[in-house]
Amino acid sequence: MWSYLKDNSNILVVLIPCTIAIARLIWRIIKRYPSIIIMQSTEENKFLLNQCSSFIEYRPTPWIFNGHLMTIFGVLFRQLPQISFERIFLTVDNTGGTIALDWHTRPYYRQPILLILHGLTGGSHDEYVRWMILLASSKLDLCCVVAHARGCGQSKLTSPKSFCAANTNDLRASVKYIRSIVGEETPIFAVGYSLGAGILTKFLGEENNQCSLQGAIVCCASFDMHLSTNNLEQWFHIRMYNRRLTSNLIRYLRQHEEHFSNPNSNLYLNLNHAYQSKTVRDFDTHVVVPIYGYRDVEHYYTEASPNKWLKYIRIPTLILNAIDDPICPIDGLPNDDILQNSYIIAIKTLEGGHVSYLQGWWPKSYSYDNIVVVDYIKARLKQMNYQWKKQFDQRSIIDISIPKE
Repeated sequence: MWSYLKDNSNILVVLIPCTIAIARLIWRIIKRYPSIIIMQSTEENKFLLNQCSSFIEYRPTPWIFNGHLMTIFGVLFRQLPQISFERIFLTVDNTGGTIALDWHTRPYYRQPILLILHGLTGGSHDEYVRWMILLASSKLDLCCVVAHARGCGQSKLTSPKSFCAANTNDLRASVKYIRSIVGEETPIFAVGYSLGAGILTKFLGEENNQCSLQGAIVCCASFDMHLSTNNLEQWFHIRMYNRRLTSNLIRYLRQHEEHFSNPNSNLYLNLNHAYQSKTVRDFDTHVVVPIYGYRDVEHYYTEASPNKWLKYIRIPTLILNAIDDPICPIDGLPNDDILQNSYIIAIKTLEGGHVSYLQGWWPKSYSYDNIVVVDYIKARLKQMNYQWKKQFDQRSIIDISIPKE
């Protein structure tokens, strides 16, 4: 055998790499992937941890072996579930600004609500949002609603203000609206992804003891916008992620440019400079900074970074981030602030990428984050001793139209 291989060395060129690849795949199948869990050991947190076996370990798709591939395949692999929505438009400020909220179904009386916040320029059309809706509605019978950032989700921008990572007022208006139609006794939970996760974290801290949510899940957030932006400006990251994100932002601006191209309006952007943006930082400098009146882009990133708000959160909150997230580095998460806050449980998984968390040999449906969110909400409902049973009666369906002031 050995003499044959010596005489046919070209076979070795193929055999050795294939053997190494197969050995590595086998190792990834049998190895353990224990998550790092950061929390205070309170009775409440220990109860939640005991109820949620999914917290202990995330087993990734074995042949997806790094965060970059996980992030890319998370977009390419999963099919887009067919879901219909009922859209309402909510006025969020006194300048005519509105946001679109997409209800999966109309809620029944006392039916728990899950409010979903999407990532940058995303919406209810995204795979990760729809799979979250499917699992939450099928496993827990939650009524799901997606709150869009201004002008996102194929909605029309109705005022000269784009979305902004530091702006929590639109989320505040959404929660107030939902609470006004479902009443004070119905549990409302929220899950945020990426940009939406950062906004949700800041909102929770700002609300402090006044927050009317019964629980929140923060998934793949950028806790330090300075760190995340610098990370996106590395050579590989610029070509793999930054340019695509910037292209999406420019497309967003072009869709709504009538609000920013009038030289007689109070706000006038230099659209030529904005459209020539090469990075997310360029776009933020030319668009978000002048719209919201920040001194410069560094001032904006400081205000948008939610890490400093973690210590003020006063409702049960779960944080889920992957150590190999290539877009929002986990280093921005302040561990000490979590250990000093009994309301927060943080899970750092060894792998998972950015808003991906694929699992199984051929991942085409639910991801790990979907399971974690459902487990956490189920545990919180049990902890609250909240019981609800759907009554198939038209009279128990809640009207989702905007209440008149």
